Order: sequence, then structure tokens, then C-alpha cells
Amino acid sequence: MSPLKIIIVGAGIEGPAAALGLVRNGHHVTIYERATNTGEIGYAFRITPNSDRCLKALGIDAQAGGAMAANTNRMFTAQGQIMDEVRENADAEKAVRGASVFAYQPQLHQQLMKAALEGGVHLKSGVKVTSVDTAKTAIVLENGDIVSADVIIAADGVHSVIRPCIVNSTRYFPRASTGHNAFRFLVSKSLVQNDSIMSPIVNEEFRMFAWRGQGKDILVYPVDYDKQFNVTCTHPEQLSDKEVSDDDSAAAVAYNQKVSLETVLGIYHDFDPVAIRLLKLADPDGFRVWKLLDMDDIPRWSLGHTVLMGDACHPLSPFGFSGASMAIEDAVTLSTLLTSDVKPKEIPGRFKLYEEIRKPRVARVREQSRQNSQGQAI
Repeated sequence: MSPLKIIIVGAGIEGPAAALGLVRNGHHVTIYERATNTGEIGYAFRITPNSDRCLKALGIDAQAGGAMAANTNRMFTAQGQIMDEVRENADAEKAVRGASVFAYQPQLHQQLMKAALEGGVHLKSGVKVTSVDTAKTAIVLENGDIVSADVIIAADGVHSVIRPCIVNSTRYFPRASTGHNAFRFLVSKSLVQNDSIMSPIVNEEFRMFAWRGQGKDILVYPVDYDKQFNVTCTHPEQLSDKEVSDDDSAAAVAYNQKVSLETVLGIYHDFDPVAIRLLKLADPDGFRVWKLLDMDDIPRWSLGHTVLMGDACHPLSPFGFSGASMAIEDAVTLSTLLTSDVKPKEIPGRFKLYEEIRKPRVARVREQSRQNSQGQAI
């Protein structure tokens, strides 16, 4: 059986993950990415045990690449009283197969892309895809070139240019359904450990800690070989909407809209002094703000030989800690279904099976994330 010619649009986490699995099946895979520096954008996220197992199935050890295993998570009220403690990875045997870990996006991306390129995947960076012709299974580039394939996989994120070719974009589009924005920044762990105010709550027994109250959260966990803390501060969108651009420039805007330290401190002024101290320890030029978007279930994820995955078909708010994990699971599911002996006529059926497998799981995660955003679960 002849290998498939597969185009993947988007080189985020799920793009190279799918490419790695597909090239190992013997297919010819090319990734098209609009950015020129594909691995530099992004902060951190949690990888669930099931997604960690998926990565290991691809030969990727996230912890070897700098991700940090979770242990006990401590939750404080906004005023600093302990609310709850949750133990993760308690079963050592299960954790070996798949653990809950905190990953720094540039590092995991580098692992996946390196393995994909070494496996024979081709990368075309700095090339913008403007649309897809689903009838002809071809992508249209900004310069007017048309490139055909046997399969097109859209991994181009929340602002997908391919989604409108699959479903009605006037009806199905990402929106701020939870009513939240978020600030993100990184801070050196050694800086925090050596601070007299912060040091008492930083230890190896509690890797993740958070403050919650007044509809606001500050979530902190280690990444980058335990060298940095990733900090995410969620809050009602009206408190920082003037800082958030509506410009559609995808990930570059989503992760690089600056916000001042004064704005952040103003929103969290009523929080525990220890939390305020953490904000003040950060680089004042390092704060970024973005609007939290998700999307209702869309009627289909594929059309003909073109298929969506990750944020292109199911952007999720971060309150369920599973957005990146769902994208990784999508990638491994697709690469599992598009076997080395799959025939072109079988592709639409494989995509239908992909939707049947993935849609119910994503729907559960979406609903849990929305509930979490309203304080109904932690």
C-alpha cells in the first residue's frame, strides 16, 4: 500500500505530535507553520496521566525534557488560609506509565519537533495557509500557491483558518463563555526561595500552590527542570478587557499582549500579602494577558479528507487543566487510525471514528472546565 501524503497546518504541540505518529506509520508528512520561530511562543500547562501515556507511546519522556511531576497541591483562600490539599501521582506504579506533570511549552515542543524531523517529517515555517479546498484536498497559501495532499490535518489553533471551511463560522466560533481573562508570567524559583516572605511556602512537599477568592485565582507550579514557576492569574474579564486586543493574529498575540505590573496589582490588591509579594518578584515587563476562550460542540470535525484537531475544533478554557492534553490525545488517536495500510477511500470513515472516539471525552472536559470556572469544583 502506498503511503499517504499528509499536510498538517500548524506546528504547535499537537501538530508535531500527530506528525511523529504518522511518519512512523510510513506516511509522508509536511507541517506548514505561519510563524518562523515555532518553539518560542507559549508558557506552561498540565499534562494529564492519560496524555503522558500518549506522549510515551510516541517515545517522548516529558519529564526528561524538563517537565515536573505533580505531588501535593495546596489551595489557599485569597486571604491565605489553607482551603484544601490534593495529592497527585500517589500510585508510583501508575505514575511510571503516565503521570500528572507540569510542562513548559517551548521544551515539550522542542522534544516533539526534534523527534518528528529526525523521523522524516518536513517543516515549512514562515508559510501562511489562508484556506483549504476540501473538495480537492488542497491548501491555499498566501502567495497563491495551491498544494494538494491525500489528507489535510488542521492543527492551527483557536483562530483556525481551516475551521470555517468545515463548519459555518458565523454560528460556530470561539467565545469567552466563562467570562474570564488571565495574566501569565514566569518567575525564577531561586528568586522566590530566597525571598524571606515567599520562602516558607515553597518546598518540595507542595509543588503547586494557589490562592482563590472573589472570583479570582493565582495558580503557581514549577517547570523548566524546576528552575522557574509558571504563574497564571485568572479574573473576571471586565477587570482587564481594555488590555486585551481583538486583533486576530493567533498565538503571537494571545501570548504576547503586555500588561503592566500596576494593573495586575490593582486587580489582586485584596489578596494575601504573600501572593502580592510573588507578583512583585516577577519581571515587571514579563506580564502577559489573554482572553480565555472556548467553543460549543461543532457538528463535525471533518469534511472529505480534511480534519480538525486540538483548539481548531475544541478550544477549552484552562480551568480543567486539559486543553493541551486533549490536543495530544487527538494527535495520537488520528495517528493510530491512519495506519500504514489505510486506503484513501477509507479516510472519511476513519475520521468519523475519530470523532466518535474523541467528541464525548472532549465534551465532558469542556463541561467540567466551565463548572470549575464558576467555582463549582476545584
